[in-house]
Amino acid sequence: MSKKNQQTPDTDILRDEAIMPEAAKEAPEAKSSRIRLFSSLLSEDEEKQPEVRRLRDALRALSINGHWFKQQIGVICLIVLGVIIYITNRYKAQQEMMEEDRLRRELLDWKYRSITRRSELTFRTRQTKLEDMLNERGDSTLKPGKTAPFILINK
Repeated sequence: MSKKNQQTPDTDILRDEAIMPEAAKEAPEAKSSRIRLFSSLLSEDEEKQPEVRRLRDALRALSINGHWFKQQIGVICLIVLGVIIYITNRYKAQQEMMEEDRLRRELLDWKYRSITRRSELTFRTRQTKLEDMLNERGDSTLKPGKTAPFILINK
């Protein structure tokens, strides 16, 4: 085996320090308890699942600390801003859809009213209805025509 493929405990520690500088400051027993907690969180056994009492314990097991949050604060703010924009946009769209539906129903109502009024007006203004109404009042000198109407053709 070459030297590159051989892993020694010293190289593991150095690699951990390069990845997480705060890992070098931890005591070995704290590091092993963190690894045990992390592996038990990932296990599917219900019996081996530890009871995590605090969020701090879970974040410590996942190696997430304040330094990580400080580095990722821009991304976190961007995600939160995107979620807020998404929610407000969804609310606005829903309000507009409700308003459009209300206006569509109102337009349909006015359309039916218009059809009803037109029908009533057509019924009341027929020649026979007008003649009957005027004869009932008795003040009409109108008489029905004796000859049939004819069409004028323009040549």
